Parts: sequence; structure tokens; C-alpha cells
Amino acid sequence: MDKIIETDVLVIGAGPIGLAAANLLADQGVNVMLVERHAGTSDEPRAISVTDETLRVMQQIGILDRLAPEMLMDTGARYFGRKEQLLAEVYPASPRLGQPGKSQFDQPVMESLLLEAARARPLIDVRFTTEAFRITDAPEHVDTVLIDDDGKHTVRSKWVLACDGGRSPVRSQLGIPMEGSTQVQKWIVVDIINTPGDPERFSEFHCNGTRPVVVVPGVNGRRRYEFMLLPGEEAAAMTSPDAIMGLIAPFQAIAPEDIRRAAVYVAHQRVALNYRVGHVLLAGDAAHMMPPFAGQALNAGIRDVANLAWKIAANVRGAGTDALVNTYQAERRPHAVDMVRLSHRIGTVVMNVHPALTAIRDAAITASGIVPTAKAWLAGMKFLKQPHFTVGCVAEPGNTIPKRAAALVGRSLSQPQVTLPTGDAVPLDAVLGTGWALLYFPHDRRAPLEVRRVDTGHLGTEGTLVTDTSGAFAAVAGSGMTLVVRPDRYVAAATTPDTELAAFEALAAYVPELARLQETEAGLPAVR
Repeated sequence: MDKIIETDVLVIGAGPIGLAAANLLADQGVNVMLVERHAGTSDEPRAISVTDETLRVMQQIGILDRLAPEMLMDTGARYFGRKEQLLAEVYPASPRLGQPGKSQFDQPVMESLLLEAARARPLIDVRFTTEAFRITDAPEHVDTVLIDDDGKHTVRSKWVLACDGGRSPVRSQLGIPMEGSTQVQKWIVVDIINTPGDPERFSEFHCNGTRPVVVVPGVNGRRRYEFMLLPGEEAAAMTSPDAIMGLIAPFQAIAPEDIRRAAVYVAHQRVALNYRVGHVLLAGDAAHMMPPFAGQALNAGIRDVANLAWKIAANVRGAGTDALVNTYQAERRPHAVDMVRLSHRIGTVVMNVHPALTAIRDAAITASGIVPTAKAWLAGMKFLKQPHFTVGCVAEPGNTIPKRAAALVGRSLSQPQVTLPTGDAVPLDAVLGTGWALLYFPHDRRAPLEVRRVDTGHLGTEGTLVTDTSGAFAAVAGSGMTLVVRPDRYVAAATTPDTELAAFEALAAYVPELARLQETEAGLPAVR
């Protein structure tokens, strides 16, 4: 029998989702083995748009300072009609999370930085040219047979996290079905380099009713073009340099050496029925696939692992229950379904080639400009609904909690710049740390708020006074309330002294030691 290699978590797939998961897990103090069947990270620029929440995770991992110079930050989108008239210009609403709402990035750059970060973490064992062959679940662990250049090995872990893509062999082995459909239309995606000049900070959707086109700018001369293929057009012919140069000619002149990548794809809109079987969990494209039109596929995957990593780590340490891990699907799947539907709806608008329907579409979108609320909804990209957990690892606000404060529960905490007692200004996340935290807002609106890091392993807290002048917490300023913040920066509870006990008892079903915090003097804000 082969020697069994033991680790806490086995992550399968070293794309951006698997790499992010490995880094987040290691930062929670667990041992990780990350395996990838290819010889290295991908050099193909697949995903191209990131949200503020994804950038917040990159900040947390520690690569944002090197990623940002390779990105076109803070971008919007323009939609053009069948006569190339401007239908709408959309731009993300004011960001809450300390990062721009939408930016354009280069996936190979992100992957290389995430890999560098993983290799710098002693708790991560990175293995390329290694394929997961067979998974066998047991009551207390899971065994996975790996195949590499040296033969077969068995890895025993407490959890397996499958980030192995849309064709996920792990999902197939587990027999997890996906619901949804496959898009009929095929698209060719072309990435080019050496584009001169400074890029405009807008993607372009040319909904021309003949051959729809999407143009996405980038930095350092990068630009992406996506063209819908027409009936009878073959992939081999349309990806030839001559065909590509002809397609791009109305927008710019390029040479064959400017073509970085060209591929034909068919989009899927599918979501796995289950995100978990035993000790195996799915994340990223293994759990959901969506068309590219809303730019949410990679972002949904990053949200997955940010939601899941701390839960797995808590369970490995004995601080989190199995019910805590189960909240992953309850919290993440509904939002993934929403993003798949949104991506499909936007695609339907963009890809329409029926003359009468495109005319009606253009008229309807233009008419929405005369309705202020509809225009604000569209222009502010408010159709990109943010996650809001009403079930899972959250405590339902009591009737005595004001509505504005109650609305914070289950949502991502704002990240303003705050001022420390030293006078230094830092992002709030730098004060929160990597674990649970309490934010106490004194009755005096002018007084600093107190941030307490909660170490559930030792039931201790560490307090820091910070001043926020941004107004990000207007809903709770001067209230005497406490926000209970999870390691993934989502608000688990909003409490007053009268409701604190009930909130901590509700959360104790997932993290039992939190209940004891409420009973100890160390668990209470010092300024009360």
C-alpha cells in the first residue's frame, strides 16, 4: 500500500479560484496541498473583469499592490444600438468596499501573483503535473488518489475543495448534476497587444443586430474583441489571422503578430444542484458556469472561496461545526443563480439580430432615460445585485434593531479608510485582521468606534480605536450598537446590549465558542 500523505485540505485546480482558496486557507492556519494537472498556471487571458469584492480579496491575500499597475481600474460600459447610436453609458455606483466597482485585468498576471503568494506561504504544498484520479469519502476524512510523474499517491485530508473548472472531473465522479442550458450562439474571442494610445475606461457592447461585438480595453496595449459567429461560419476559418484582421478592421488595424489569442467558445448557463458531497466541495466554474456578458464568472468563484475558506478552516481547527460548512451552499448558490440569469439576460439583449426586436429594444432603452429611477438603476449598474444572506451564518436582527442597521446584516461590510490613534490612515480591513471582529459604535457620534479582533481559539479580544469620517457607517453611528463581523467581512449580526445574547446564541450553532464570548468581560467592548 502506498504511503498516505496527510494534509488538512486538498485543493484541486490551480486556476485563480484554487490559488485564491489555497492562500485564504493558509492564512487561516491550515495545511493545504494544491494540485494541478497542467505543468503551470494558464497563459490564456480568459476572465477579464473584476469587481470591488474580488479586489478586496486580492488586497487581503497581499497581491493588490502588484496587480493594480497591470489593471485598467474603475471602468464602465457603453451600449450601442443597431445604428451604432449610444443607448446607455453605465458605471458602477459609488464603491463601498475600498476598491473600484469594476476594473479590467489580465488573468495570467493575476494567476502568477497568486502562485507567487502561495509558494511564499509555508503551509501550502504546490504540486503541478499532478492529477486527482479517485476520491473516496470516509466519516472523518477523504482519501484522494493522485497521479504524478512518480506514480500514484494517496492524500488523506479533512476536506477536498474542487476548483477544477467547468468540465470538473471531480463533479463528474461525484455524480453532481447541473441545471441550466447551453447558449446556441458561438462567439470568437480575440486578445490583441500593441494597441496604441491610452485606453478609454469603458467596455463597448455593439448590439448592431447583424454581428454583435464586445470590445474590452486593457493596459499595456492589451485589448479584447468578441464577435458573434454567424450561421455557417466555422471556427478554424474564423480564427485565421486574415479573418481576425478583417473582423477587427472597423475598429483598428492590426498585424498578425498583434494577435495574442483567438478561440471560439459556446457559453453555458448552469449551476450545480449540490455544492457538497460528504467532505468534498465545489467552487468556481465547477459549481456554476455563466455567459461572459455580466463579467461575473471569476468574481463569483472568488466569492465562493472567500465564503468557504474560513468555514473549512474553523471546522479543521475544531472551532466550527459541520453546519457551518453547510452554510456555504445556502449562502452562495442563490447569488450564483442570480448572476447566471443576469448574464443570460444581458446576452439576450446583446445578441439579438431580429430587425423588429432590435428596434423595439433600442427604443425601450432610450426611453428609460426619461424615467429618473430607471435611468439611475441602469446607469449605476444596480442590476449587479450584491450578495445578501438571509439564511446561513447570520443572526436575524430583532424587532428593536432599526431598519437601516438591520439591513447591514448578511451584507459585506464597508471598507473606508480609518484613522488610527497614531494619526495614520489605513483601510479598515487592516484593523479587522483575519478572524471574527466586533465593531462597537458609541452613543457619542464624535467618539472613535472600537474594533475588537476576536480569537475564538482563546476567547480573547484585542481592541483598537479608529475614526471614520467617510460616513460609511451612518446607519449605526451614535447608536451604541455592535456589528459582529465574520472573517470574510460579512456582517453576521447587529446587536444592542439587549439583543446580544440571542445573536451570539444563534451564531453558536455554527461557531460554538462565540456564545461564550458574550459571557466574558473580554468579549465586551471596553468603552461600554
